[in-house]
Amino acid sequence: MPDVLQPAYVLHSRRFRESSLIVELLTRDHGRQGVLAKGVLGGKGARQSLLQPFVPLLVDWRGRGELPTLTTLEAAGAGIQPSGRALYCGLYVNELVLRFSERGDPHSELFPAYLQCMNALLRAGEDNAELEPVLRRFELQLLDEMGLAMQLQEDQQGQPLQPGERYHYEIHAGPRVAMASEEGVLGATLRALAAGELHDPAQRREARSLMRRVIAEHLGGQQLKSRELFR
Repeated sequence: MPDVLQPAYVLHSRRFRESSLIVELLTRDHGRQGVLAKGVLGGKGARQSLLQPFVPLLVDWRGRGELPTLTTLEAAGAGIQPSGRALYCGLYVNELVLRFSERGDPHSELFPAYLQCMNALLRAGEDNAELEPVLRRFELQLLDEMGLAMQLQEDQQGQPLQPGERYHYEIHAGPRVAMASEEGVLGATLRALAAGELHDPAQRREARSLMRRVIAEHLGGQQLKSRELFR
């Protein structure tokens, strides 16, 4: 249980029996935490309305094991309310955190990175040119927190990436100069991705394709349900 009320956001929830929810939270000090929210369904209480994605919360829980009981639930401010493509992006970010993190593993930089990402998505709105760099930055931060950081400055021989050279990115070894039969990614794209500055549409497309491949590899080919929303 936390020593003080924990800032948290709901990543996902599912029904448990008739009136309860199993809720996956991202907390500031304890990372991802699953809790049992008893009796929140039905009735006239406001607890169910708080247990929604993008609502800043203060929470406490009690109990041992994988699923302690949620005991305190308060709003910590106005909710972040993305819409349209920004909403889909927010749901995608939530699913990424769920898939990559383990309960009780306190990644110190994950909560501030998540909050920064959500606020940036809200500012970007429907502007795809703004949304995609936000997602790429968060994907890189998440991988870094999970010990899966990408090499985006040097090739496998330790040489600086050349902007006009095409590279094949090997998931566990980093970039190497692409052979003629390989599609590859421009060094300029990899450097822009590392800097979080994807201003060029072609670079955004290349970076998106690369990150999809990297994430799919780390997830063992599992499909992300939130990606269906973009279709």
